[in-house]
Amino acid sequence: HIRAAFLSAIGPDYMPRRCLALVLRAASILALSATLACAHAVEIGEVVVRSYIGQPLVADIELTGFSPDGGVVEAKLAHPDVFQGANIGMHPVLSKLRMSVMKRDGRQFLHMTSIAPVQTQYVHLFLDLADGSRRSVLAASLPLVADPRPAPPASPAPRQGNAQSAA
Repeated sequence: HIRAAFLSAIGPDYMPRRCLALVLRAASILALSATLACAHAVEIGEVVVRSYIGQPLVADIELTGFSPDGGVVEAKLAHPDVFQGANIGMHPVLSKLRMSVMKRDGRQFLHMTSIAPVQTQYVHLFLDLADGSRRSVLAASLPLVADPRPAPPASPAPRQGNAQSAA
């Protein structure tokens, strides 16, 4: 009696429509997840800075999420407009930064070096990374610390002067 009243209120084909909606929703979620699984995007992994404040920059950034076909990721600094849009000034050392992508143990790293010494605790940068037809712009911060074993200061030369003897 209650079931008959419920079905007359919602219509006899309510249950099939609801099941069809669930099937369509599940199919679209599966299709989307399959698309996302195929869409690899290059990401930034571990950042290792090998230099100290007052020294030329030497740093490696691991690149992850690249296409498994073994292609090399292309990397360059993002356009200066990206820095301006983020309200971050381009560090002076970035104007002559050397970058190269290297492979080690099946992993890819972005190796960066500079000629000029870095005098700040951080170098903020935006990287334009490309893997095949996919391109992304990612931010990275390179932390620098003071050298824990600085070179000893030069000892002053002995003073040469006329020694007057007391008589």
